[in-house]
Amino acid sequence: MVLVLTTQNTNLAILNHMEQFKYPSDQFSYKYLIGPVLTEEELNTPFEEGNCRFALQLYFYRVHKLFFERDQIYLPGGYKVWGDFVFEEEDIDPSVLKSGDVIFAQNIRNKEDKEVDKSLERYKDKDEWLYYLHSLIYIGTIDGVPYVWHATHIAGGPVVWTWEKFLHYYKPISVKRILK
Repeated sequence: MVLVLTTQNTNLAILNHMEQFKYPSDQFSYKYLIGPVLTEEELNTPFEEGNCRFALQLYFYRVHKLFFERDQIYLPGGYKVWGDFVFEEEDIDPSVLKSGDVIFAQNIRNKEDKEVDKSLERYKDKDEWLYYLHSLIYIGTIDGVPYVWHATHIAGGPVVWTWEKFLHYYKPISVKRILK
């Protein structure tokens, strides 16, 4: 259930503490339109592709034995009704977050490290903007450094990043607490 990272993803000192993090060890290629799935059975069959919403569904199913239906996770509905806001469209203090909190973020750079405009003003309305937000999981800290787990087009699949690396590519918008 716990994925151990390679030195390609993080430094060796951190690897010794990674066992404290819980997140799915499943590997898949990132594909924007693949996920979330309709049934639990689909999470128990081999898969090769998924997106950030699929990763959320997989996280809660593998780590917490909870199956959330597609409509609970899919945006904009999932943003509006799933869980409770810890931060709602305001600056986010990662020291307040708990493992399993869902972060919604606006992409600000692509995988070529070029800036992109995914701001609210670019879309016809707020619901369309919400639909395009990225979703990821806060998994905890090591020596005061916050970490997140997500499936992203930038890495090509699921990956653990430091909060700092996440902030290089994404602007956090809101955080919701799903687990009580």
